[in-house]
Amino acid sequence: MTRVLDKLDRALLMCLQWDNLQTADRLAEQVGRSSSAVARRVRRLRAEGAIEVETAVLSDTAAGHPLSAVIHVQLESHVPHESNRLRQRLIAHPQVQLCLDIAGAFDIVLLVVAADMEVFNAFTLSVLEQPVVRRFETSFVKKRHKATLAVPLG
Repeated sequence: MTRVLDKLDRALLMCLQWDNLQTADRLAEQVGRSSSAVARRVRRLRAEGAIEVETAVLSDTAAGHPLSAVIHVQLESHVPHESNRLRQRLIAHPQVQLCLDIAGAFDIVLLVVAADMEVFNAFTLSVLEQPVVRRFETSFVKKRHKATLAVPLG
């Protein structure tokens, strides 16, 4: 998307990123426009790529993944083909919800879900016990207070 978002675009996107199942009538009430104008604008935002994906956010527990862990990974080597191969495995793994390159003592941070400790341990053995990984530290999530992909839109 190359077009600059105007005030109406930002207002609609703010509403949609919190609940993308809202009707055009409900969105129109929130942004002060007609439902037909809102429907056209939302179609355009989708077509232009301002809205990349529309998805359902599931409860970890309902999905059978009550265990969540934040894992900090320190690489042994920064040789691109080795570290990129690890990143590709992490990104492709269904238990990995988040994978970020970070600055500091660690190189990668992950958010991983698992059905139980046995499944979590199997994940670490199969994915993180690699020569390219110097070490990793795990912090288990006790309680999730907020989880969102919403982006502030000024």
